[in-house]
Parts: sequence; C-alpha cells; structure tokens
Amino acid sequence: MNNRIVQSISNLFHPLLSLTWATLLLVNFTPLVMLPTVTRWFLVGEVFFYSCMLPSLIFSLLSKIGVVKNGVALRDRKDRVFPLFIYMMLCYVQLRVLSVQGLPDWAMSCYLGGAFLATIFAVVTIWWKISGHAAGNASVAVASLYLYYLFPTILPLWMPVVWIVLTGAVASIRVHLGRHTMAQVTAGMLAGALCIVVANAID
Repeated sequence: MNNRIVQSISNLFHPLLSLTWATLLLVNFTPLVMLPTVTRWFLVGEVFFYSCMLPSLIFSLLSKIGVVKNGVALRDRKDRVFPLFIYMMLCYVQLRVLSVQGLPDWAMSCYLGGAFLATIFAVVTIWWKISGHAAGNASVAVASLYLYYLFPTILPLWMPVVWIVLTGAVASIRVHLGRHTMAQVTAGMLAGALCIVVANAID
C-alpha cells in the first residue's frame, strides 16, 4: 500500500483523536442522540478541544522551544514523558468538566477509561515505548462493544466489528511504518482494552 495512504490512515486514527471518535459514537448511537443537535456537537467540540486541539498546541509549543522533538509525533520515547503527563492532566480536567455537565455513568466510563489510559501511558513511557495508536483505537473498540451491549437497538453490531478491524489495521500500519514493534502495539491494545473494562466496572 502507498505509504502516503498508510500515513493518512495512521493520522486519522491518531491517539489524540480517540476520545473524539468515542464521543461521535456516543452522540449518534446511544440515547444521547435525543439531545438537541447543538448540544451534541458542543460535546464533540468540547472533547476535541481538551483531548486533541489543546494538547497538539502544547506539544507544538514544546517542540518550538526545544523541549521535545517531532512536535505532535513525539517519536522519541524520552520526548514523550513530559507531554504525556500534561496530556494526562488534561484528561482529568476534561473528566471533571464533563461530570459537572451531568453525563450518565455509561458515557462517563469512556472518558474515565481515557484518563486511566493516559495515566498508564505517562508512567510506562518513563521506561518503555508502547503504541498510543493501538491503545486509543482498542479503547474505542471495547467502548463500542460495551455500548452495543447496553443499546443493541440503537448501536448496530457492525460498529464494534469495524472498530476491532480498524484497531488491528492501525496497529499493523504502525509496525509497517517502523514506529513500533509487535510487542509495543500488543501492549497498547491490551492497555486500551483493559482501561475501558476497569472504568466500566467502577461505574
């Protein structure tokens, strides 16, 4: 496959976009679909701001002042540690903001799982590099399975199936691009899945 296409797929399913993808699932394939359109899109935009736009801006700024290399890509494990702790804090700020807005527990579990995953990444990255792409997409896949279990009449079965296939495809792409080893993408997928399971168990 053309490397440009492969890279585009990798970018589209970047870990910073995982919570936005999960939010799109929530507002279109759960009872949240009954909220006013403006409210639903405000929620998507809010999550995109906290989990993608703001961290991207911060990472780019850190790159410009020489704290990290490669901007948002953060290819060097040592470069990832400080930005990932910043991302972790943003995830918990987002979690607090969303909880104040009164989202139901089954929806909040997606964001709680995301915060758990950010914490695991920030800590593990001190010693080892694991795949954020694999983790982020695995978390969305498991979240979609959970939501299908809760709302089988609203969320179609093909949705979690597609996310499972996407998770495997994106993990393979990361190995193909030489960004990660099989062990790193496998660890990422397990971490992403586990965080959503634990978050749902808590809620």
